[in-house]
Amino acid sequence: MLEPFSALKESGFSSQGEGDELPLGWSPELIASLDWLRLAELARAIAANAGCELGGSRVFEDGSVLFAMFEQPKSAQPKRALVKLVAWNEWGATPQIVESFAEEVRTARNARGVLIAPGGFTPAASHAAAEHQIEPVDAARLCETLRSLPDERSDFFHVITTAGDFRTPTCPVCLQKMTRSQQVSAAETRPIHSEFIFQSSAIVAEPVVCRRLEIAPNVEVQFLHEVRAQEIVVQGHATGDFVCEGQLTLGSRATLSGTVAARAVEVHDGGELLGQARIIEGRLHPVTPTRRRWLWSCRNPIGKPNCARVVFDTHE
Repeated sequence: MLEPFSALKESGFSSQGEGDELPLGWSPELIASLDWLRLAELARAIAANAGCELGGSRVFEDGSVLFAMFEQPKSAQPKRALVKLVAWNEWGATPQIVESFAEEVRTARNARGVLIAPGGFTPAASHAAAEHQIEPVDAARLCETLRSLPDERSDFFHVITTAGDFRTPTCPVCLQKMTRSQQVSAAETRPIHSEFIFQSSAIVAEPVVCRRLEIAPNVEVQFLHEVRAQEIVVQGHATGDFVCEGQLTLGSRATLSGTVAARAVEVHDGGELLGQARIIEGRLHPVTPTRRRWLWSCRNPIGKPNCARVVFDTHE
């Protein structure tokens, strides 16, 4: 449980570890780079500064945080809200993430929902948030709020938030800093699936290697690692780096953002290819230089048994 932050206690922000050179002022990039624990503490501090009364926080193994707050607590009818920071491996919001949080809000009495997704909201997620009356908050929105505070208060929050190692994620089980290590795997050892068909929006954190990849209409999929397939068919919206050993097809209402290498590309009228594309001739090369994959894991020798289950992707 995180301690209530309404009084900005001296021990509220951890300062252990060595941080990078401090950035100059608030920016969305700085906020999106924060450790989930720092960001949760910052969100509580902003709420407390606005006069809200805070409840305790629930911290989950995926790095998501949930806390309640009462707006205008001294009024005759204080308003209750649930605030949630999305999981570290998501960091952005899809419609499914919004729907799941909306269900949590519905189980609470007379509460509204505030969902914090530093990586932003997809268009479909923003639509879902409006439909369920969930307030969407991304890094740009937090930055705007912090810059609107009096300079003395904004600077104070900045100094405390960026003290010490403010980027390395904290283990949500033992609350110690995690360790960055290289994943022991190679492309040759990845299982090759016959096909992936996405019929709902998602953020895919694992490398994808398959014979056929298809994204259904009105579905948004963001791939955080390179995608390799013999055939790719996009009817919805895709973001990432794609290597297609055969033909890549974009439907009449499809968009693909990122980099593409394919032996053939077919774009139907109304489809959009946004980014860099090249036609493969001869030997197949990856669309981006081969990169080592790094993961955050808990290496605390005196940690708790569940620490071994905590593995985070890097936000690079």
